[in-house]
Order: sequence, then structure tokens, then C-alpha cells
Amino acid sequence: MKSLNKAFLVTTFFLVGVGIASATPEYDRDTFGGWSDSNNDCLNTRHEFLAELSTGPVQFSANGCRVVRGRWLDPYTDQIFTESSDLDVDHLVPLYWAWQRGAWAWSDAKKQEFGNDPRNLFAVDNGTNRSKSAKGPLEWLPPNQSFHCQYVSRFYRIVLIYDLDISPDEASALKQQREQICGE
Repeated sequence: MKSLNKAFLVTTFFLVGVGIASATPEYDRDTFGGWSDSNNDCLNTRHEFLAELSTGPVQFSANGCRVVRGRWLDPYTDQIFTESSDLDVDHLVPLYWAWQRGAWAWSDAKKQEFGNDPRNLFAVDNGTNRSKSAKGPLEWLPPNQSFHCQYVSRFYRIVLIYDLDISPDEASALKQQREQICGE
């Protein structure tokens, strides 16, 4: 009999121990489909979102398919940005975080919907977004403390809307965090 992979055994034991019925497949960001252009106007979700959020005049690329300048207030840092290249459009509930909590099993259409849902998007400083990476609010909060309540409340709302599979302990910790931050 061939020896079993030790990592496989540890992973299987862990998964059985926490009640997860099957192992999560390797993360594949491409299954979320990227930014869509659902109305075929050459502006994908990212650029339509930036145009909609801008509080000043928007300047488009020569072909009209990209937003290059505008005026955006980043809620994570409470800073104003005027160059779209300084911004990322962040998934409040990160794609990888959602994947680990059941999004891997969704249909392609639901993954695409999640990846382009404006309720789950913020235009933010690209460096701050990259420091967040795929972390949830129990591991990371934006530097702008006055935004913490809205951040954790909206995060939890998206988790509920998409019925992500969070453990009872994680749900309790998220609820407790929200109560502490928001004073509820």
C-alpha cells in the first residue's frame, strides 16, 4: 500500500473535524469572469462604477471605454483621488474569502453576479486594497476608523445576501465585532 500524503490526511482530518463535508477546490479567480460589460457599451463594471461614483467631471480614454480621471473619495482612507490609475475597485467581501465559504460551488452566472455586484464594491486606494488582500474584517479593517461600522455592517450584509457558508463561531465573531464597533 502506498503511503498517504500527510498534508491530505491533516487537511481531511481538519475538514471532518469542523464539519465541512467536502474539500474546497483550488481557488480560481477566473471563474468569477472578471469585469463584465453587460450593456455592451465598452465600459466594463469597473469603469461604469468609477464614472458613477465620481463627484466631479469624468474624463474618458480616447476610445471612451475607460475612465481615466474624476474625483473619488476613498472610504478606506478618507482621501480624495483624481486619477483612476491610483484606485482599485475592491470587492468588500473578497472573491477568495467567498470562495473559501462556498462560492466555489456557485454557478458561473452567480459568480459573475457576485464579482460585479456594486453592493460589494468600493473605489479605494490601490495600496490600501492590496494590504487588505483577501482578508475579512476579523483580520483587517480600513485605516479610516470612522468607516469601520459601515464596513463591517456592509460586509456582513453581503455574506447574508449571498448565503456564504460561515461557521457558527465566525458568525458570532462577526456579529460581536459589529456590535463593538457600531455600539449596538
